[in-house]
Amino acid sequence: MNRVTIDGNDDYRLVLFFIKKGTIMPIHDHPNMSVYFKLMFGSLKYTQYDKVVDKYRYNQFSNDEYDEILHTKKQVHAKKTSEKLIENNEILLVRPSVGNIHKFVAQEDSCFFDICLPNYTADSLRRITYFNEISNDLNTCDKHGDKCDTILEYHTTPPVLPVGFEIAELDYRGDFELNQKFI
Repeated sequence: MNRVTIDGNDDYRLVLFFIKKGTIMPIHDHPNMSVYFKLMFGSLKYTQYDKVVDKYRYNQFSNDEYDEILHTKKQVHAKKTSEKLIENNEILLVRPSVGNIHKFVAQEDSCFFDICLPNYTADSLRRITYFNEISNDLNTCDKHGDKCDTILEYHTTPPVLPVGFEIAELDYRGDFELNQKFI
């Protein structure tokens, strides 16, 4: 997968992702952020989840507790809230409390544009985390009733990426000048 960061600071981030057919962008979150997503071209199988318990939904823990959660591979209850095919320039909105965890599988070579508000930070409140789906057995979710239908395990956070997943950062080369002459 290739990523081109167009611009960003603590308040926002503009980024393009280029994902080859068959590539999986693993389950990950956008904690306490809104993300506007637009598919520029291609087709993606999209799966969306929500954490059930607010403490984990909003990353309401210290940096030390976050490190412990990652180290112990904490498992949390979640609900799979959507599974669909994204195509034809579709736009999605990921909000802090809804649809904040998702994964993509490229059905063909694809590109999408993200506007992240605000940007990720190094602290636990807005740090990206990758997850493993441990179970989709309803018996594991009994105490949460219909709010839960799967278990997600905290897996890793950058700079360590999930095994087999790589992101190449490509330079943004500026805006295309329409009046630029080609030789």
